[in-house]
Amino acid sequence: MIADEIIAEIRSRADIVAVVGQHVQLKKAGRNWKGLCPFHGEKTPSFNVSPDKGFYHCFGCQKHGDVFTFVMELEGKSFVEAAEQLGGRFGVAVPKVDESPELRKARGERVSMLDINKLATTFFRETLADPKRGEAGRAYLAKRGVGDAVSESFLLGYAPADWHALADYLKDQRADLELAAKLGLVARQPRAGGYYDRYRDRLVCPVIVPGGDVVGFSARVIGTPAPGPDGTEPPKYINSPESPVYKKGKLLFGLAQAREAMQKTGRAVIVEGNFDVITLHQAGFTEVIAPLGTALTLEQVNTLKRLTDRVVLLYDGDKAGYKATMQALQICVEAEVEAEVASRPGNAGSGGAGPLAGGVDPDSLVAGGGKEQLRAAIDRAQGGIEFFCFEVWGKARANADARTRALEDAARLVAKVASPIKRDLIIDTLAKALGVELAVVRNAVARGSYAASRHDAARPAPAHPNAPAHDGRGMSADGSAAEGRRGSIDGTPGSGPPISTTPPPPEELELVMLVADHPKLIASAEADKAFWLLTDARLQAMYREARAGQSFLELAPVHLPANTARLVLSGKYSEAKDPLVQLAKMASNLELRSTMGVRNDMRQRMVDAQRRGDRDGARLLAQLAEAERKGDRELAQRLTEEMSNRKQAD
Repeated sequence: MIADEIIAEIRSRADIVAVVGQHVQLKKAGRNWKGLCPFHGEKTPSFNVSPDKGFYHCFGCQKHGDVFTFVMELEGKSFVEAAEQLGGRFGVAVPKVDESPELRKARGERVSMLDINKLATTFFRETLADPKRGEAGRAYLAKRGVGDAVSESFLLGYAPADWHALADYLKDQRADLELAAKLGLVARQPRAGGYYDRYRDRLVCPVIVPGGDVVGFSARVIGTPAPGPDGTEPPKYINSPESPVYKKGKLLFGLAQAREAMQKTGRAVIVEGNFDVITLHQAGFTEVIAPLGTALTLEQVNTLKRLTDRVVLLYDGDKAGYKATMQALQICVEAEVEAEVASRPGNAGSGGAGPLAGGVDPDSLVAGGGKEQLRAAIDRAQGGIEFFCFEVWGKARANADARTRALEDAARLVAKVASPIKRDLIIDTLAKALGVELAVVRNAVARGSYAASRHDAARPAPAHPNAPAHDGRGMSADGSAAEGRRGSIDGTPGSGPPISTTPPPPEELELVMLVADHPKLIASAEADKAFWLLTDARLQAMYREARAGQSFLELAPVHLPANTARLVLSGKYSEAKDPLVQLAKMASNLELRSTMGVRNDMRQRMVDAQRRGDRDGARLLAQLAEAERKGDRELAQRLTEEMSNRKQAD
């Protein structure tokens, strides 16, 4: 047991605000401090810390205690471990507590695993420092420009090109090698017996959590490894497997090192890879972190939410980087965290699809002398919506397929916004910036929300013992229609939202009937052109989902009233001799209808302007109508902007 006077000394010296501040962004509230509770999810801060009393309390979940309790509950430590950690941090020597093997076993597998990770970290660090055995590791760090201070901060180490070095070391330290195997440090030798090292000739990056524990490792190959038995090359990175101490979906690489900088700058910068984090810290970007070999998760964002106000996404500029940016933006919006995207300045025309266009990654940019350029990109990061308006949409403007994907991506993002007022404001901003009708964006967002709800509803639920099994296509094993659909051809109601009984515009319905009979037309340019001219949200949703691979046989009963669904599936155009020509003609008719609608609207607005005595407004409208008639898009855009400026000035 630890003496009472030692415990009292730790309690008196320990700064509870500093300890809690490792995990929560605290703000002064009178004599106390306040932040988001780390023990339960909340949007309004109800977690209070009193430095005078050395006490914390959450008015939401009622969690409370002192500095020892906080470390024990949040970090899963025993009282002895919490005391040792706090004593080491605040300069109180805690005598070593002798434990019997039985007591040590009682402390649990988790504690033993942390001890083994600590031993492994020591081994890798000592190997890196060894003049001979660590030469390759030090050479690699020198090549990447990583100095001693950053190496020490991240506890970087080197695994030698030896099959048993770590296994022998752990054995000498009387560590449980079976637990070491669960941690992914070693593996069993099925024939020869014993264990061999999983990390060989690799730079080892420990995953350190706030508080100092090492919970896992990420090891990067640095030499030219020999191919495996099947001829394949070993992976670039070997990461720790899931274990009681390592949950990659909850952890962030570099968080322990970036925490203070995040609180100072008010932001966290997220990159893709572990070595991006290390090299950017070396370059002075100490608020940088990264997910651990997986897409950003809601749990990771909620962790950041407690520590900072803003997240800047700095992913690579390739297609994978763009996809990761999109996923991360949606997660941040869902968590109600302010998210921005860093775009590399001055390369808007480079054709890249991601934040750092042209396939550039942050690490390479800094290595190539672009440190200040990268700093400018981070400092001038765009909001998620602005990113779509100025980056994504600007590059997709000339391509119908790219515009469709960009609008769908934007719609999925906006659909995650919880506040209806904020969502409406964003929709209005998008419509104006993208130059599309407000109804088009609203319909796209509605489809995004509906698709998300369908995805959630499609998750398997406990089935009734006598219920027929479903094959995943909306059909049961006996051929009957699955329940839970929004409607059916015979009018039987489903369990989803009610279907509007208003029939779609006839010319739009005819076009969908043609495509339903000739599904190959879906991938044609004429079909894409027609999609942008559809005004009925149900038909737009059917087109998009059909393009994603679903059949009209399944889609029609879901989106349309029974009588209209029968028309779509009637086969009216099944014998058409040249369906592509008919599709082109139908699309042209829709385009003519749209043009006539714009012109009629222009005429009405001109009449209204003249009635109000607004001669300048009437003149601009007349010029705009003429520009639209001639197809002069540049002039039309300039006149539209001038009219918008006049409206704002008024």
